[in-house]
Amino acid sequence: MNPKVSVLLNTLNEERNIRNCLESVKWADEIVVVDMYSDDKTVQIAQEYTDKVFFHERMGYADPARQFALEQVSNDWILLVDADELIPRRLRDCILEIAACDQWDVVLIPRTNYFFGHAMKGANWGPMQDVVPRFFKRPAMRFSEQVHRFYHPDPTARVRTLNDESCAIIHFNYVDVEQFIEKLNRYTTIEANLARAQGRQLSLTRVLYEVIREVGGRFIVRKGYRDGFQGFLLSMLMASYHVSSALKLYLLNKYDSEEVSRKILDDYECIASRTLAEYG
Repeated sequence: MNPKVSVLLNTLNEERNIRNCLESVKWADEIVVVDMYSDDKTVQIAQEYTDKVFFHERMGYADPARQFALEQVSNDWILLVDADELIPRRLRDCILEIAACDQWDVVLIPRTNYFFGHAMKGANWGPMQDVVPRFFKRPAMRFSEQVHRFYHPDPTARVRTLNDESCAIIHFNYVDVEQFIEKLNRYTTIEANLARAQGRQLSLTRVLYEVIREVGGRFIVRKGYRDGFQGFLLSMLMASYHVSSALKLYLLNKYDSEEVSRKILDDYECIASRTLAEYG
């Protein structure tokens, strides 16, 4: 008998994406969805495909719920997908063959990332540049709450990389600049708060390094120039991500509060009062 495969999906307000995602994985033996109390039709759509829909408190990003989601799965083989991703048929056939031969514990899968409607070739988002551990045996993987760095494979796991772009996950990463900036704002706030909780301080040297690494590394070293203006745009936007996160950390530490805007508005009110008092 072929081993059974579970698909694992974390969601929050994904009604625009989730149906296509679930259609591409309905071949699986089990689909487990962990939702953070969506306000839209995400849960309603998910329940059309599975009765295994669980809930986790809303945390602002999916990673704190991933280990909980992993614990809800019944089968040993797990395919992790996000709602804005699709699993092509060729990839399905490939991972089922890998599960049947049972020679590996963790499989790294390439992703084809779409950025503002363009399938990226470089800038660290090309298919063979963005390779992620998405198919694995349950004992070989654990998740943490780290932003974007939640995968922790067992050091003894047998790892295979799919070196075939035709087997890439299709990832509809960003639709427009507004979506990118909204997500940038949300994630940089989360990262700044975590950094402050860890006692970290702003490092101008580190910020400068990250900016150079993102622009020079992505656009030149990682061949973002192959994507023309969109490769340059991605490099600049990712550099701004690090600048925004660093500035938020600086302000959090300066005002010793998570309510930075309120503190600054209080200061502005004091300045306004002193200025108006000059009129007697």
